[in-house]
Amino acid sequence: MTSTSPSSSNSSSWALTRALVHRYQWFHVILGLIGNGTFVVGSVFFLWESWQQAGTWLFIIGSVGMLIGSIGSAIVTYERSKGRHPGEVDNRQDVT
Repeated sequence: MTSTSPSSSNSSSWALTRALVHRYQWFHVILGLIGNGTFVVGSVFFLWESWQQAGTWLFIIGSVGMLIGSIGSAIVTYERSKGRHPGEVDNRQDVT
């Protein structure tokens, strides 16, 4: 008799998420570049008082883009350190 634990579906969806993040690593680079660009433009907007609100929003948008890009890059680095290839889905549990 085989029982399916609730964590098996969670680990399966996590494996798929890791595979997608790893396969589309270029997406994280683009998000980081867009985030950096909006961060720089937002910084320039702070030079003029009338543009400060727009600069604040660009700072927020840029920060979110850089955060998502960094998280994706961290996952890719982790996956590579485990010897996984881009797009590989593996349901084995990692023991750290």
